[in-house]
Amino acid sequence: MDDLASQVLVLGLRATGSPLADWLSAAADAATPFRATLHQLVTMPLQVTSPRVFVCENPAVLRAAVGVGGAPLICTEGMPSLACHRLVAACAGSVWWRGDFDWTGVRTTADAQTRYGATPWRMDVTTYQQTLGRGESEALKGSPASSPWAPELAARMAATGRAVMEERLIGELIEDLAGNEEPLYRA
Repeated sequence: MDDLASQVLVLGLRATGSPLADWLSAAADAATPFRATLHQLVTMPLQVTSPRVFVCENPAVLRAAVGVGGAPLICTEGMPSLACHRLVAACAGSVWWRGDFDWTGVRTTADAQTRYGATPWRMDVTTYQQTLGRGESEALKGSPASSPWAPELAARMAATGRAVMEERLIGELIEDLAGNEEPLYRA
């Protein structure tokens, strides 16, 4: 990937230190999603001033958050790009991370926990079980992964053999973003 093709979608993130930081903060003021490139992140370093940053996998979550206000949201749009990794690494405050309840989502959450000290955001067995019961789910694909923050999650996913996409809990995620309290996390 070149440094223009690698991008990250952001909502509500505030930063200082460069023109890119100014653009991000202006987009946050306007409650407008902003797409930053790896080129911008490399050539215009910034300091993220938002104390808490959430990361989601699906742009439908970010779209639903537009106009809600609250905590900033970074969207990986699937597998995190180099631009996404660079921006998350710049987050000085706490990072709350989630993905789909599938093996890829579990792997990216575990990686974020290792790389950034991220806290899994609603990536627990109780949330999985509740959302699993809300409708049809596709079969889990690929090789199983471990969930070190909640070993019972990977075990339960393997036992059911079903994946649950992040979009199924948009309501709860938006409540977390809009609230002023720490988001729900069950170990």
